[in-house]
Amino acid sequence: MSLVSIIIPVYNSANFLKSTVESALAQTYLNKEIIIVDDGSTDNSFETAKQYENGNVKVIKQVNAGAAMARNTGLAIAKGDYIQFLDAGDLLSADKIEKQVAALNGSQIKLAVCNYIQFSGNDKPLTDLKITNQSSFIYSTDNPLEFLINLWGGKGAMNFIQTNSWLVPKKLIEKAGGWRNYRCPDDDGEFFARMILAGDGIIYVPGVFNYYYMSPQANQLSSNKNIKYLQNTLLTIDLKHKYLLQKGRHPLISKAVAAQYLRFAVYNYPAQKKLSAIALRRYKALDERVTIPVLGGRLIELVKKTVGWKAARFMRYYTRET
Repeated sequence: MSLVSIIIPVYNSANFLKSTVESALAQTYLNKEIIIVDDGSTDNSFETAKQYENGNVKVIKQVNAGAAMARNTGLAIAKGDYIQFLDAGDLLSADKIEKQVAALNGSQIKLAVCNYIQFSGNDKPLTDLKITNQSSFIYSTDNPLEFLINLWGGKGAMNFIQTNSWLVPKKLIEKAGGWRNYRCPDDDGEFFARMILAGDGIIYVPGVFNYYYMSPQANQLSSNKNIKYLQNTLLTIDLKHKYLLQKGRHPLISKAVAAQYLRFAVYNYPAQKKLSAIALRRYKALDERVTIPVLGGRLIELVKKTVGWKAARFMRYYTRET
């Protein structure tokens, strides 16, 4: 019976950690270990985690280094055949791991994935959560390149798969490398791009869910938007482009990458004009036509249509975002 390591990075998430750890403990899959890595919290996250420590629950404290390094710390001691990442504040349906392990059926070269449900109010049982969004894009495929192109907008709408939705063979992580040592809101995008492209396919498991809590307090490890973090986000798009090209040829690679550059350029204007301009130049260099994302309500969209997206972003930034 395969061992599954559940790695939970934590930073100042004491108010959310209990529900997350208990969600991990409640998994119907019994052969599991839980590794909680406190990333230098200044609240009582570490003390809260220590309450759960036993033979199957390990608690580690490290100097603050960011979400990626906290996960790498967990990976360094993980003994599992499969890795389940789980962020503080988030939850898993009770049979999520069990059904994904069954779907993988011992494979060390494929990844299992499920839909996510975005919610608020995580002090309630799963049946009473306030659902704010639910993913519908995910499918099984033996073509990792096609999967990522579709995910990133190469065929139209850009999609998103949250970190906890995946179950990854540890051997695949060892092959492709751990989390990149940087702080970036899209560190999971870069990491899973490498996992997917190093693997031999994705197995979609319906009927189980990753419950993704959208809260600033619960997601401090990945939500910081200072200039360095945004520079790293732009770097991540560059890296994703390189990974796709290294994997093989596809007529929609440029469009998928162009969609990400344009999105970055639009949403970081006018707050980060230099970074926006860099992304816009890279978008134009790809010579692809990509639809500008929705920027707001009817008035903002009218301004975008008649005057341009920069004017619309400028208006939205100074009337609603400051």
